[in-house]
Amino acid sequence: MVPAEWVTESIEPSPAADYYGYQWWLVGAYDDGVPDDTYAAIGVDGQYVYVIPSLDLVVVRNGTYIKHDGAPVADPSLYEFYPSDLIEDRGTRGPDPEWSDAEFLVPIVESIEQ
Repeated sequence: MVPAEWVTESIEPSPAADYYGYQWWLVGAYDDGVPDDTYAAIGVDGQYVYVIPSLDLVVVRNGTYIKHDGAPVADPSLYEFYPSDLIEDRGTRGPDPEWSDAEFLVPIVESIEQ
């Protein structure tokens, strides 16, 4: 079980950035379109887990991997150190697509608040 005190501390701004806690992005601190208490775990390829305590809401968005034919994002010289079953055709990831937390969350929040 995770101690409640740790959870509380994990969503406080870090000394390094007002919008980042312990592995949580404090989305409400930088995006005016979402509730102030919104925080998120943001993963690779568009994976998001949003938590909005004031609405008793957790929203999960699955990501999508799209192989990219452009220049590699990861350093290919490191591929030999990765387990081969984790690299698809030793391909490359494309740049992350533009993303708006507010555009994704506002319709969900508005549907709950009605």
